[in-house]
Amino acid sequence: MNKPKNKRNAVKLALIVLAVVLLAACGTVWYMYSQVAPALDEGEAGQLNQVQDPDLASEGDRTYNLLLLGIDYDTDRDYAEGKGMTDVILYVQIDRDAGTVNAFQIPRDTYYGEDMGGGKKAIEGKINEVYANGPDQENLINNIANMIYQLYKLPVDDYVTIDMNAFKTMLNNMGGIEMYVPWDIVTVDKDTGKEDLVCTQGTHLISGDTAELILRNRNYATADYKRLETQQYFYAALVKTFLEDYTLADYYTTCKLIAHYINTSLDITDIWGLYDTMLKIEPENIFIVRAPGGSAHINGHTWVYYTDRENCARILNEHFRSPDKPVPAEDLGLATGYEYISGMNVDEGRTMGSVMEAAEEGQEELEASSAPASSPSAN
Repeated sequence: MNKPKNKRNAVKLALIVLAVVLLAACGTVWYMYSQVAPALDEGEAGQLNQVQDPDLASEGDRTYNLLLLGIDYDTDRDYAEGKGMTDVILYVQIDRDAGTVNAFQIPRDTYYGEDMGGGKKAIEGKINEVYANGPDQENLINNIANMIYQLYKLPVDDYVTIDMNAFKTMLNNMGGIEMYVPWDIVTVDKDTGKEDLVCTQGTHLISGDTAELILRNRNYATADYKRLETQQYFYAALVKTFLEDYTLADYYTTCKLIAHYINTSLDITDIWGLYDTMLKIEPENIFIVRAPGGSAHINGHTWVYYTDRENCARILNEHFRSPDKPVPAEDLGLATGYEYISGMNVDEGRTMGSVMEAAEEGQEELEASSAPASSPSAN
């Protein structure tokens, strides 16, 4: 006769336990939110208000476009006036329907012309100076976002800027990141010309300090172009770490650590939503490509990155626009008619999956080449 009552008590107990667990989970999420959310704001970057051409059809809800900027505040160039230079410029487009990501790497030395807008003239003619020195000094993000639209006709929905020093701190806090370094990284002192070996080719646990040198090193024959390829291996390592090894708790700890060093139009719920979206996307569906071009001397500016307009238009139309909404090369704001110092480079792009495969193959070849020859067997 007591069995039904005991059964009801067991159900009540289970419901109470479930309620406690749910409340605890909600409390944990709320605590995480309260600790990180207040630190995330637009800061010096300001409100995004990109000016777009009304005659170019929008992609609507199909794609979401994020501009990621790494800001260098340790520059010795006085014209930045303490506001920093955009050392890393990465345009990321997420296709919600297809479940894919396309990333466009823009070299920091890209030549943009002689006018920043609003009557502001070029200083060195490189896109990395536009963020700090453009016409909108209340909302610095608009200077670079509008320049990107002028040059490439790429819309920006949201942005994230991060202090490169904070990025270094984040990696150190993570205990470093395992990365395949595709070639020896050698820096050169600009005053003495002395070379310093930062890291040899191979897979290493890279600290934040070393990662910064790897990401910013331009001591290559093709300078920025090769630098962007090196960065692809770092992005692959970062994607693997965040998508395979990171937990929500790790994610929260990282956000809390660097939130004060980030300027963004996103709030914490938007960021968590992006993280959740990225968890569902395989590395094979993350495509990355460099802007085509090479070094040039233009209008007295030395060593700018001169983008090839025709190939750039083709790449953007193939990967960043709908097939029925191409933008012709002549509608891009990129300069034409100049000569390359050492030839033009065209990258057709690859996926993060293929970068990871190249890293594995490179490491295997390196180990095979360094393995001692086997001794002949005794008869």
